[in-house]
Amino acid sequence: MQVEHSLVSSVRNCYHNDVKLSVILDNIRSAHNVGSIFRTADAVGVEKIFLCGVTPAPIDKFGRPVSDIAKVALGAEKNIPWEESKSTALLI
Repeated sequence: MQVEHSLVSSVRNCYHNDVKLSVILDNIRSAHNVGSIFRTADAVGVEKIFLCGVTPAPIDKFGRPVSDIAKVALGAEKNIPWEESKSTALLI
């Protein structure tokens, strides 16, 4: 897919030019999608991921890994720093 290839190329160019890239995940309900985003972000060199609203975190409130995220992220959730925020508006 040309669009995806162009996006990945653009992100890699930013990474090689010492541009810091962060990702904000706003109210993504699917743990599988969150895991996939962690894996993709790790591949392109994202510095930090912000999890906002109802977006699930890789670690639950009891300190245990969320298996659906870990299964899809393939370890990327351990490589990229992340932070939770109740509101995207307050974060920005």
